[in-house]
Amino acid sequence: MSDAAAPLAVVTGASGFVGSHIVDELLLRGARVRALVRGTSSRRWLEKKPVELADASLDDFESLRRAVVGADWVVHAAGLLRARNPAEFHESNVLGTERLLRAVDGGTVRRFLFVSSQAAAGPSVEGRPVDESQHPHPVSSYGESKLRAEQLVLLAEDRLPVTVIRPPAVYGPRDTAIFKIFAAGKRHIEPVLRRGGRFSIIHVSDLAVAVYALLTHEAAVGEVFFAAEPDQTNYAEMGSLVREALGTWTVPLAIPTWALMGIALGAEAYGWLSGKAPLLTREKLREIAAGDWICSSEKIRNRLGWSPEISLRQGIQATADWYREAGWL
Repeated sequence: MSDAAAPLAVVTGASGFVGSHIVDELLLRGARVRALVRGTSSRRWLEKKPVELADASLDDFESLRRAVVGADWVVHAAGLLRARNPAEFHESNVLGTERLLRAVDGGTVRRFLFVSSQAAAGPSVEGRPVDESQHPHPVSSYGESKLRAEQLVLLAEDRLPVTVIRPPAVYGPRDTAIFKIFAAGKRHIEPVLRRGGRFSIIHVSDLAVAVYALLTHEAAVGEVFFAAEPDQTNYAEMGSLVREALGTWTVPLAIPTWALMGIALGAEAYGWLSGKAPLLTREKLREIAAGDWICSSEKIRNRLGWSPEISLRQGIQATADWYREAGWL
């Protein structure tokens, strides 16, 4: 396939953790990539890669309209993960998605893929894995904003081939969130946010492969998919694998709910004063306390033949090795 014949993929959030790995997978598959970046975005994960950079923002319709010209595929991986209030989530995740959908109207787009979140579906009900057939019940403003964005995407199906993927927790090289578990392990601490808590997780490279599968399979059009490997783990297993990967010992540390609440209140107050979105909020605590967060990836495995290649043990080890080589640990 010549470069001119290769599909042009426009990727929002391309400079971030998940988005940059999606870019890598698309390039590996021979696609041309146009990465949407804001003026303030770091380019560190895009440097020296054959990508076209487009200065565009989800709050600027005209910049989006220019950025998607000629696109065959649009992967909408941008989104606000932390905010000071529900209005900020709505502005970025809902209205930003609505602007992007309007920007591609009447264009050449053959697939619009929205990278949502398991938070849009909500936690497990009575300990059972959530699947795509169940009615969503998000328990946070973040989850509600991602669900509303999903609904906008699926409503566009009459004029655009659309697909939605709901990743659970994502880990791997370049990640700064789950990295905190590794950093704590280096200090011989094994954080336990909820005793016995179960959750789904996926290595970012396997997620990127799933994204490519959804872009290229007709059976994905108009559908919602979960993708995880494994579908179920827990804090104890994660702690053990991180300890093994680091070659160290750790002591489990369960932080009392009242202490977490105090930390969250302090973080929210600092957020208002500094204008920065806090990492830990009362809403995040509500998500943690809501129960298990396990999903079923049976649909994408059976319908599209997606098969993850990285086991949790392999992924944790490779991620720890990357953190060491990058000087993060």
